[in-house]
Amino acid sequence: MPRLITLLLIAFLATPALALTPYTATYKGKVSGLSADSQTTLLADDSGRMEFRSIAKARGIARMFKSDPIIEYTQFEEVDGKFLPIEYHYEFNQSGSKRNSQIIFDRANSIAESTYKTVTVQLDIDEHVDRSLEVLVVRADLMAGRDVEIYPYIDRNSLREAAYEKLGTESVKTDAGTFDTVKYRRHRIGSSRSALIWFAPELEYLPVQMQHFNGDKKTGTVTLKHYALGSVTPR
Repeated sequence: MPRLITLLLIAFLATPALALTPYTATYKGKVSGLSADSQTTLLADDSGRMEFRSIAKARGIARMFKSDPIIEYTQFEEVDGKFLPIEYHYEFNQSGSKRNSQIIFDRANSIAESTYKTVTVQLDIDEHVDRSLEVLVVRADLMAGRDVEIYPYIDRNSLREAAYEKLGTESVKTDAGTFDTVKYRRHRIGSSRSALIWFAPELEYLPVQMQHFNGDKKTGTVTLKHYALGSVTPR
């Protein structure tokens, strides 16, 4: 683990303009009794545009119900340490599913064009991001020592807010190793759905474990399998 910390510090010092170092992480998960693997990748190009992409694939018997991957990605810019969204896409499948969605951000005019279930709406925005970028914003705030409380975001053609509550610290064992973490509860204001998230400071506050709830019922668990600096070809 000390070697990993050293590599993180070297990479961070080599790219001081980035709040988060580009990386690839893979997770194993179980939702409603079905198993799936996911891979998340943070990329940066020469123009300064960044992309955070997640690809989830069903495992085992779950492939009978969903054989193609779910792809979710957000593109954004980092300006003065703040993440500014450009566009977001969610592809439940590539055949035009009604569950597919996208958001195009027009920051100059403080509006976003959101499409969900083939319906497109325009939303007046302030500091709203998409649901994928929200996780990176929280991580950057944790790294900077800022308060982590309320985050406005867009999902399914609606303006929403996520509230974060710190629950303490905890050691978490994963396939990628054992990590000292800070534990938060995230819930969408006005909803019964919530999540417990364990962030690992030594991995730039990467989530190493997540548990999802509907009310008091746990609906899914996601745990880190592997972490590497830089990007790899999606599997």
